[in-house]
Amino acid sequence: MIDDFFDLGWEAMALLGSLAGELAEEKMERLKRKQEMEQEDCECCCEECDPCDAPDGPLDPPDEDPYP
Repeated sequence: MIDDFFDLGWEAMALLGSLAGELAEEKMERLKRKQEMEQEDCECCCEECDPCDAPDGPLDPPDEDPYP
């Protein structure tokens, strides 16, 4: 079995840990910005919209049963 993967020294492990921390912080910042943008977009959606045109009158049921 080859142990090439486990030949990392403590310096490399420290760099990997630091990189993982930075990536996690960047991800949190992206999510925060995304939520802020969604909240800004949501505010304009709350404006009142024009109501749809209502039908002229109630629909009359058919005279005959279409299903025997």
